[in-house]
Amino acid sequence: MTGVYNLVSSSTTPIVSLAEAKRQTNTADFGDDDGLLTALLDVATQHFDLESGIIGRPLLTQVWEYAAPSPPQNNGRSDPRLRGLPPATGFVIDRAPLQSVDKVEYLQDGVYQTLASGQWVKRKISKELTFVRLAKGVAWPRVDDDEAAWKITMTLGYGATAADVPAPIRHAALLMISHLYQNREAVTGFGAALQETPLAVTALVAPFRSPNF
Repeated sequence: MTGVYNLVSSSTTPIVSLAEAKRQTNTADFGDDDGLLTALLDVATQHFDLESGIIGRPLLTQVWEYAAPSPPQNNGRSDPRLRGLPPATGFVIDRAPLQSVDKVEYLQDGVYQTLASGQWVKRKISKELTFVRLAKGVAWPRVDDDEAAWKITMTLGYGATAADVPAPIRHAALLMISHLYQNREAVTGFGAALQETPLAVTALVAPFRSPNF
């Protein structure tokens, strides 16, 4: 059984500022549409961010929990992404960019216990994968038979500020904001020529799309 990711907390900061959006839409000299542009900042951020976005990555810093039953018994056989590595029992974290693994907990007699930080290690397998296992010489504790017997708390995202987000993603957000500001309808044209207006951002964000999404 694979684990489940749950969002604990996330930033409410948009990935581009109102000032940047006003420059992009040539509205820097008046504030009549600031309310609309502020709403479009949120739309663009959500369009690209992990939980519901098209890239499949968290952008600004977020805290997530990974809940899973007892870990697989052999990473070399249980998860093909880890073949070639020394066999070990552990958990595969396939969310990126991963800033840190903050806490490992296990459920024992209905109460979550924290596994001391020195008793587990994380190993970066690739840009997309991190393996969390026990430190050498540490035995796995007894845990309840539960689908969330283990919880791993982690911090994801490119960073805490909009400037930490890769420039192509931020510019794609500006293109989307400008498009939505200039085109207040879902389609353009008339009669037989009526068609959906393209957002023209897919090419910019494609290199950042998660292969696990």
